[in-house]
Amino acid sequence: MNARDGRLVVQIADGGIGIDADMLPRLFNAFEQGERTVTRRYGGLGLGLSISKALIEMHQGTLTAASEGKGRGATFTISLATISPPPAVPSGKASHGGLPPEPSRILLVEDHEDTRRIMCRLLRSWGHTVSSAWNISSALELAEAESFDLLISDLGLPDGSGMDLIRQLRLKRSIKGIALSGYGMEEDVAQTKAAGFLAHLTKPVDLQELEVVVRQILLRPVA
Repeated sequence: MNARDGRLVVQIADGGIGIDADMLPRLFNAFEQGERTVTRRYGGLGLGLSISKALIEMHQGTLTAASEGKGRGATFTISLATISPPPAVPSGKASHGGLPPEPSRILLVEDHEDTRRIMCRLLRSWGHTVSSAWNISSALELAEAESFDLLISDLGLPDGSGMDLIRQLRLKRSIKGIALSGYGMEEDVAQTKAAGFLAHLTKPVDLQELEVVVRQILLRPVA
């Protein structure tokens, strides 16, 4: 780790299985897992590097990878700009940089366990309180026990559609919603908004877009 030319550079190297040259250009793509034999041996969704790159780029940094080939390890390099201390904020005029003034309560509904766990971790890193469910039934149980500011729900759930879920929730209380779906045609978006969702994001979800949309939806007045 060292600082040079106004940037902090961190390099992490290993002597592991290495990365083939033809794999390097797509290494940071969402759900990219390389050889299936490696995937079966080591597991994973192929989201870790994509999420890491997105988080670093949110801070105006870069994440790159290099390897001399299979069996010769890999080196990952993180580069972040150093900054001067922010100016003091006058008392009584604190700025929240466009974020909601208080942490929000989010109900995340996703039936894929690893995706649900990763998204929970990401949302919590943004300062929110997150409860998660894997189907409509468990989501309704959580909603009976506590109130939420925002619902983020996959549409394809084991016991119905996320559209069924938001309709049932909105019968009892106002709640904002973001739909997640593998389908993003105009008709799909229109259906989710008619059901009560305020936004529709197509999978695989761009993490920077997700952060922006969550912030925008939470700042909107409750309908």
